[in-house]
Amino acid sequence: MIYGCERLSKSYGAHRVLENLTLSFPSGNRYCIMSPSGGGKTTLFRLFSGLEVPDGGRLIGFDTARISMVFQEDRLCDHLSPITNTALVQTRPNRGDIHAYLTELLPESCLYQPVSALSGGMKRRVAIARALLADSDVLLLDEPFTGLDEESRSRTIDFVRSHQGGRLLLMATHHPEEAEQLGAEILHL
Repeated sequence: MIYGCERLSKSYGAHRVLENLTLSFPSGNRYCIMSPSGGGKTTLFRLFSGLEVPDGGRLIGFDTARISMVFQEDRLCDHLSPITNTALVQTRPNRGDIHAYLTELLPESCLYQPVSALSGGMKRRVAIARALLADSDVLLLDEPFTGLDEESRSRTIDFVRSHQGGRLLLMATHHPEEAEQLGAEILHL
């Protein structure tokens, strides 16, 4: 499957964020979208996920795809455990499988605590695991490794690589070394 956009444009008032952007992404590949802050990365992901409507142009494939996204904020249910947060996005959740996946990123002792009791880095890893374990065709990761120390970032990038499956993975980042470790092609907006 090929995903992409043709002549995509988006403005907020007089501020043009994207103009006549054309991109093509074969499924199963990894891409890192890079641009300065305010350069349109988050807007592009919001368009791809259907959270925004383009002013012009068209999306290809995203309108029928099952999208899983890591936002810049964790967007977890604070009163639920990491296991329950992850089960919410699965069609047929298997808590034993979820437990096994989450222990790749988190200490087992925290898996049944409310997310509100976890550190910021742990919450971030739950948000990433939840997105990767969701039933989806496309993964959109908006600055996913922000707030992770070097060891956690490295382990989490390895987790992302090993659980991508045949899905398209698009990541917005300011850090080329993350793209390199992920094995992703860099695209500059």
